[in-house]
Amino acid sequence: MNTYQEEPDGFILYDERPDPFDNRRASRTRFAAVNLPILLGISAVSALLLWLSQSCLQYCGISRQIGGAVQVFAIALYGLLHYQSTWLEKRCNDAGKGHYPAIWMFRISIVLAAISLILPVFTLPMVAGGLLQFVYGMILPSNPLPNLMGYPKTNSTALQICALLACITAVVMAVGLLHWF
Repeated sequence: MNTYQEEPDGFILYDERPDPFDNRRASRTRFAAVNLPILLGISAVSALLLWLSQSCLQYCGISRQIGGAVQVFAIALYGLLHYQSTWLEKRCNDAGKGHYPAIWMFRISIVLAAISLILPVFTLPMVAGGLLQFVYGMILPSNPLPNLMGYPKTNSTALQICALLACITAVVMAVGLLHWF
C-alpha cells in the first residue's frame, strides 16, 4: 500500500515536513556522526588485536588461549561492521543510488569475518573494509529533496562536530592501517 498521494498524471506528492520517527534516510553528516563510535570501536578492537598478536603470540607461548580471544575480537569487529552496513544502507536510501556496492561490501566483510575466525591475519582487512564502507558512504552524493524513503532531516551542530571527529578518526585509522601493513 502506497502512503503517498498520486496525482492523476502519475506524479507523487511527498510529505512537506519530515517525520521525526522515519529513520530510513541518513544524510552525509548523520552517517558520519553515527560512524564515530563505530570507528572508535573498530580502532580499539583492532589495536587490542594487534597488541595480542604481536606481544603474546610471539613471546608467551599460549597461542591456544590467545586464539580464542582473537576469535572474540573478530566477532566483535563483524558486529560493528554489520551495524555500519545498516547505516550505509540508510545513506544509500538518502542518495537514491549505490545499493549494490554497499551490499557487496557487506558480503565481503562477512567472508572476511568467517575467514578471520580461522586465520586471525584477516582481521586487519576487516578494519580496511570498515574504512571502505565509511569512505563510500561519505562520497555518495547528498540529496536535500524528499524521495520515496522520506524527507531529509536537519543536522544539528552536535552532529556536525561528531561528523568532523569521525572524519579525523578515519584519517588516523587509515594512516595507522598503512603503518601496520
